[in-house]
Amino acid sequence: TAARRAGQGRTLVVGDRLDTDIEGARRAGLDSLLVLTGVSDVPELLAAPAARRPTYVSVDLAGLFDPAAVVRVPGNADTGGWSARAVDGDLELTGAGGPLDALAALCAVAWEADVGPRVRPGSPEAGVALAALGLAD
Repeated sequence: TAARRAGQGRTLVVGDRLDTDIEGARRAGLDSLLVLTGVSDVPELLAAPAARRPTYVSVDLAGLFDPAAVVRVPGNADTGGWSARAVDGDLELTGAGGPLDALAALCAVAWEADVGPRVRPGSPEAGVALAALGLAD
């Protein structure tokens, strides 16, 4: 309703829950930003059905103001120095780069191959990124 009333520009729905905020944005045909400071976490994002997948992800609300603090998902399986692949029903991450780029690569594979949210590092750098995303064992 608010997007229709504004009538101009693009609307971005910002939320911390996949099952309400993000799904509602998708049903309304609007772009969405999932912030990871609330209810939904990275494992839930990796396992999300299509109706609950955001357009963008940010660790916090900094993604609204800083382009380096937000990532579009899914990325490519090879994004920002990272490479993700499905291995025996799990996700494997190798390479190096920022945690959000790692997340974009992981989403690409998890959503395409319907695997995850269990992720294993394929490099020491991947272990650091996975820990930053709350995915370390």
